[in-house]
Amino acid sequence: MKFSIDYNIKPLANTLNMNDSMLAVGSCFAENMAAKMQENGFNIMLNPNGIVFNPHSIFSHLQDYVGNKNLTEEELILHDGLWHSMQHHGSFSSADKAKLIANVNTQIAQAHNQLKQADWLFITLGSAWVYEYLPTQKKVTNNHKLPADLFNKKLLSIDELYNQFETVWQSIKQINPTIKILWSVSPVRYVRDGLYENNISKSILHLLVHQIVNTNPTNCFYFPAYEIVIDELRDYRFYKEDLVHPNELAINYVWQKFTATCFDKNSIDYLNDFQKYNMLINHKPLHTDSVSYQKYKEQCAHLRDYINNKYTKNID
Repeated sequence: MKFSIDYNIKPLANTLNMNDSMLAVGSCFAENMAAKMQENGFNIMLNPNGIVFNPHSIFSHLQDYVGNKNLTEEELILHDGLWHSMQHHGSFSSADKAKLIANVNTQIAQAHNQLKQADWLFITLGSAWVYEYLPTQKKVTNNHKLPADLFNKKLLSIDELYNQFETVWQSIKQINPTIKILWSVSPVRYVRDGLYENNISKSILHLLVHQIVNTNPTNCFYFPAYEIVIDELRDYRFYKEDLVHPNELAINYVWQKFTATCFDKNSIDYLNDFQKYNMLINHKPLHTDSVSYQKYKEQCAHLRDYINNKYTKNID
């Protein structure tokens, strides 16, 4: 008897390599996957603007990275004693306006450099719903808990998003002609929008990615994170207590599928060896003055040197 659908994923035509340079932008699920890569020693920069859910903001941010566009004082708002950028996560907000601007512009400069030399750009779309800030009539990334009557909620259309992507895509290729994009749709359901509204939103995202990948088959690819969670892991035991965010078990399952189908063999071998190394160094002996502790340190050093020499890495 079978109790779930086995989602057979076709291996990526252009596989990732452990030495590739990467930039990841998008939802909190993008952060889960990118964090796994960071833990395993990959060169990846994650969400320079903070977590982003809607594709309009993602494409706007990418355009800023291409042009190395600095944030200006005129773009900030003051609310609840803090200065905020409507295009950045609340972690950037500060009572010190100059500090906020400096932090944001440092991230933009780093993202510009990463995008110029990146082998891969990972984009994870979360929601097709976006909020317009009425005083400026501009779509925003974060409302920073401002009063709801200052915003207009809007469902983005496939045509406007595709046209926006095509514009930024041409700009990206001017500074990095060989970059490839790996797309995914977040399996997180945005129940605050409503379940029906969430389904409509996810449909728009899937159709958008389908159109982009079919139009750019040599450098745009899709990884089915959404389908793995929604169709294979159809049980609330794979979710956190809020019943919408995948838990660690689900994240690890998707990561396993991701590495098996998207990385080349040498990188998979590296991941297996690096996991052994991580398990070893995370085991802390009780007595640091014992003979066994000295042997433990020698074992760690030996495995570290083995990995560095075999894979031309520089792990500490």
